[in-house]
Amino acid sequence: MNQEVYAAIALALHEHLGNNVHDVETGKITIAVRSTQWNQYALSMTPHP
Repeated sequence: MNQEVYAAIALALHEHLGNNVHDVETGKITIAVRSTQWNQYALSMTPHP
């Protein structure tokens, strides 16, 4: 085998074992509606009940 295959296997094992974690997540997702320029036009054209 050449060295690139060994390097790919080593990186895959490294990531699989959890050594490439940036931060610990709580597992909670918070979705809050915010008006931005992306949805401002759509909100102004949609009648609110």
